[in-house]
Amino acid sequence: MHLAVALGVWLPQVRHYQLSLLTHLLLRILVTFISRPLDHHNMRCCILVVIVVMVGVVTGQSECEDQETCALCIQTPGCVWCSKPKLPNKSQEAGEVVVHCRNFSHISHDGSYCDPDHLENPTNDVHVILNKTLTAATDRRTDEEIIQLAPQRIKLKLRKGIPQNIIVKYQLATGYPMDLYFLMDLTESMKATKGTVARLGHELAMLLRDLTPQYRLGFGSFIDKVLMPYIDTSPGKIQNPCEGCAPPYAFRNDLPLTDNATLFIESVQRTNVSSSPDTAEGGLDGMMQAIVCGEMIGWRQLARKIIIYTTDAKFHMAGDGLLAGITTPSDEKCHLNEAREYDAYDKYDYPSISQIDKVAGEHQINIIFAVSAHVDLYKQVSSLMQTSTFGRLDPKADNILNLVKEQYEKLSAKVQLTDNSSSEVSVEYSSRCGGNEPLKSTNKCDGIKSGDDIEFFLQVTANECPEDGETRYIEVKTLQDTLILEIDFECSCSCNSTAENVVSAEECSKKGTLVCGACECDQGYIGKSCECNTRYLDFSEDYEDQIRKRCTAKEEDTEVCSGYGYCHCGKCVCTAPDVSGPYCNCNRRKCLTGEEEICSGHGSCQCNECQCEEGYSGTRCECPDSSNCIATGTEEVCSGHGDCNCGRCKCQQDESGNIYTGKFCEDCSTCTTKSRCVEYRDCVQCQSFHSGPHSYDGTCHTCNINTSFIDSLNGQQEKGARLCTFEDEDGCLFYFTYQYNSKLSPLKGAPRYDIFVQRERQCPTPPPVLEIMFGLIGSIVAVGVLTLCIWKVITVIHDRKELEKFEEDRLKAEWNKNENPLYKNPDTTFQNPAFAQPH
Repeated sequence: MHLAVALGVWLPQVRHYQLSLLTHLLLRILVTFISRPLDHHNMRCCILVVIVVMVGVVTGQSECEDQETCALCIQTPGCVWCSKPKLPNKSQEAGEVVVHCRNFSHISHDGSYCDPDHLENPTNDVHVILNKTLTAATDRRTDEEIIQLAPQRIKLKLRKGIPQNIIVKYQLATGYPMDLYFLMDLTESMKATKGTVARLGHELAMLLRDLTPQYRLGFGSFIDKVLMPYIDTSPGKIQNPCEGCAPPYAFRNDLPLTDNATLFIESVQRTNVSSSPDTAEGGLDGMMQAIVCGEMIGWRQLARKIIIYTTDAKFHMAGDGLLAGITTPSDEKCHLNEAREYDAYDKYDYPSISQIDKVAGEHQINIIFAVSAHVDLYKQVSSLMQTSTFGRLDPKADNILNLVKEQYEKLSAKVQLTDNSSSEVSVEYSSRCGGNEPLKSTNKCDGIKSGDDIEFFLQVTANECPEDGETRYIEVKTLQDTLILEIDFECSCSCNSTAENVVSAEECSKKGTLVCGACECDQGYIGKSCECNTRYLDFSEDYEDQIRKRCTAKEEDTEVCSGYGYCHCGKCVCTAPDVSGPYCNCNRRKCLTGEEEICSGHGSCQCNECQCEEGYSGTRCECPDSSNCIATGTEEVCSGHGDCNCGRCKCQQDESGNIYTGKFCEDCSTCTTKSRCVEYRDCVQCQSFHSGPHSYDGTCHTCNINTSFIDSLNGQQEKGARLCTFEDEDGCLFYFTYQYNSKLSPLKGAPRYDIFVQRERQCPTPPPVLEIMFGLIGSIVAVGVLTLCIWKVITVIHDRKELEKFEEDRLKAEWNKNENPLYKNPDTTFQNPAFAQPH
């Protein structure tokens, strides 16, 4: 149901030429979902898809209709321009504005909208100019005409935003020419490595000959900048830095590339080592010169160019030149003198890794880092550069041949396409890399073998139309081959020719020229039909900005006409239903209430605000006047103790702090002055219960009220009566209600109130004194007896423990026999000293 309501609101706003496509899509969606069980999930999916389709239809069409010229139209993807569109008779009678630019998918193609001759819908065009055959994998070419990338040149004509697919093939050719340049650290620690390279020179040449018959070898060496603190420049050290060492230098091209292996061996052998006191060397200076000095090094245009960088030390990089006071960055230019030595080392700082990577890519040179120390450092550097690999060298470089072969094969098995496109044109790459896996977004493939056919799918898209209209040339490169894309842009229409233009055309109010069916207005006029005079505009400022300001209520507004219309000649034309006002800022729906009534049916809507009829107030006229806040029988609003807020009393606190309550703020339980409950209290107490002040004083006869007994007051409040509750001198609560009764004949001076008194008071029950007294005595006795019992139990337990301990000690006792120290033996023995002596 909600979906039907949404469609009912939205469909009337859709143009007639959108309905056929929309109906077709919606029918297909509904048929799809009706064929399934229509559970809650399917219903949500159906609604979501319908909404997406509706938004897509309107958004795509709106973007096209906003384009006012043919050139802007065809520069918007998916849009076509009709210089002479056809409108049905009903649309003409309704005065529908002619729309020249529409979404191609939203128009009928049977000619009912536009004749094909008047339709501008340029498409991309591709023309292959040069497509030489790829070199077969088995060919061993002796010349330089080896083709690995095809085609070589393509001419494109692109329409903005419309991608064009191109297939480029790559095949690794055997025997591709190779230029191999050894760039060696010739500090003293590299002496053994230099000897190994010289000793294995002939084997190196044989290895290269197996890889490709068209090879060349070169040799260059580096130490460091001949400046403090990199080199000890004292007179004794500069000429003889170490025993048997040559003077230091920054970089020297010892041997340009040559196919003579003997010259290579001799050059390596005669080059002497030198010394540098710090731990890092100037290898990046040497590498920069080896890359950019193409003529002096001897790099060939059509060859696989490789630099083998050998060292056992770290390198200085950009910023280290500050130690010698050098602040000028490397200029990436060649500075080799006649002796083939780098002589601008004192002018330019060391290059950075990114600079080396940049120039290596520009000159299509691969770099192999062959190092015997600081392995992790050079692995990381290699990973940061697109055209480099890494190999570990033995301390004496005995594995140099295997390393060269391994790294060469690794470089040959990898291809990467790069381009020099700008923001005007984008190139995206994808490939299967010769396998059967799904197409993936990539510009490089690894593990290529000789004879593998690699296809790259290029998607070329014109993102902008250049202001100068000139052809753009984009180079798509591998390290050896180049594809040139020659791109022209489809940014203008064929109907722009002067012959078809109509000057002072009727369609342009005779104030402009009809070009491609649309008006190009004369100076001083704007609009689709040049109907708007610009005399109120300042020529020194932008027309569109000024017109926009005239159609916005506030400067900070981001949408013209509040987003509910369009600006025409500096005035708003409101298109949304229920919207009006000079800036389409008055919405009738803002005055609706929940019942879809304008101002609750009690007023009129005046630009988003309700003007209420007499007797009503509130933002939506939903509040009646103050008559609902006056108690029956009185004339004061809220009894004079509150304000009437939307037909209800909002009670207030008076100056004495008394708080008023009740529907009409008529009661006050804290007031010293008499409220109605307080006013009637004493009389009700006297007449009904013969108690209270009037009963004691004998003044009960002064009470002029009508009271009636009732068993229960339940239901009285529902009838509009007010309940009063008081406590008398006996502590009992008594209850009564009062209610105005206009039919009641009052006593003299008494108001017309029905007063009903509840017959029974609510008195508190007296406490049971005897029960409490006997209970208290019993509790005391019980606590005493319990205490004695507990004492007796504890005493018995303690005595038993003591007895057990005594018995245990008695059994452990041991009795010893000792002699009384006072006892004396009665027997005394004497011996005759003369007895048994010889005579």
